[in-house]
Amino acid sequence: MKIIFIIAALLAQPLAAASGEPELELAGYLSAWTQDCFGPSCQLPAPGARNLPVSLRLALPSAPGEAATAGRTERLLLPGGGELTAALKFYAVCPYGGAGNCAGRYFQAQVTLSGPAGAFCAAALNPADFAPFPVLMCAGAGADGRRYGVTLHRQPL
Repeated sequence: MKIIFIIAALLAQPLAAASGEPELELAGYLSAWTQDCFGPSCQLPAPGARNLPVSLRLALPSAPGEAATAGRTERLLLPGGGELTAALKFYAVCPYGGAGNCAGRYFQAQVTLSGPAGAFCAAALNPADFAPFPVLMCAGAGADGRRYGVTLHRQPL
């Protein structure tokens, strides 16, 4: 039984490139919002928590087949009360076909929402679209006719 817990703990660790590899610093913002969609069209989104600074370091893999990840989870206040939890996960991937200093390295941004609505959103991005911070919206529809979402952005709103 003890071995199962050790294996589970090792598997739960994030993927990482070899120590000493360069890192990419990601810095941007996370904001929450709701959007009423009761009638034939949706209203403009109403802001909740705004401009929460997000700063992460993501290792850069250097050999084909390697990947690295960084992430964090935030609870964000919604307009009118309530909370939306956003789990952010960022990946750097060196494809198996990558050669010499990981040519073809790409990135992925993932957001998982939970609270009044659940959602999973992801995007595969090239380096210019990923750094200094990915720009992405993620939302899910609640049972009450509203969308609940977050926006990852580079500049304060």
